[in-house]
Amino acid sequence: MKITILGSGSAYGTPMIFNDWGRAISSNPLNMRLRASIFLEDENKRLLVDAGPDLREQINRENITDFDAVFLTHPHYDHIGGVPELPRASKILGHKIDVFASNETLEELKKCYAYLFTGGGEPDSGGLVWHPLDEGTENIAGLELNVFFVPHHHLKSSAFRYKNFAYVTDWQDLSEYAKAQIDGVDLLLAECNNGMVPMQNGHSSWPEIVERLEGLKIGRMVLTHLSARVDYQALQNQLPENVWVAYDRMVLDV
Repeated sequence: MKITILGSGSAYGTPMIFNDWGRAISSNPLNMRLRASIFLEDENKRLLVDAGPDLREQINRENITDFDAVFLTHPHYDHIGGVPELPRASKILGHKIDVFASNETLEELKKCYAYLFTGGGEPDSGGLVWHPLDEGTENIAGLELNVFFVPHHHLKSSAFRYKNFAYVTDWQDLSEYAKAQIDGVDLLLAECNNGMVPMQNGHSSWPEIVERLEGLKIGRMVLTHLSARVDYQALQNQLPENVWVAYDRMVLDV
């Protein structure tokens, strides 16, 4: 299994607008972050997870030529801002694109991009096929994912386990069901938006993650969805040996 981190940044990327680097050191290229997204490849299948506003740049940069499905975690702008690109992608690829999202996310998408649900937006496109997600086992493009929800602000973010890999983004807590899905994975890729500093903003910090995962067996971790408040090296220096800070274009093998 190969996982490419297309973007390791938070909602505003790093640098933010007006070249504001926050606390991230601008001379370190590992601090330059597009919005959070990953590309999972296994068993000759390719799954795009989230389609934020940097989608076109990410796809072109990695020379991705096709994907079998799209998995949307939740309906915030940094995770769905690139969804309007998908009809054109379908047209270029010459086939329909299956998009998987929770009912809550689908309802928000209908408000944001109503025309995508009525056949508008791209003549001669193969079109988008929408699939509602629920907790439990889901067959997505031939890959068996165990989906679970995590709280994020007033929403629920869709996370998943696939074989010995789990991906959790935009989370504030874990249910017992979610903990059971994460327990025993070889690799957990998780949002750590706030670095070492807990904040009441719907996201996670490393101290909170440690407490949340207490008692679970996890081989290694990579922390992603990092805000401009987080400097790559400063955070890496404070982490255990089996935990790494993500960066754009990082490739993980499981």
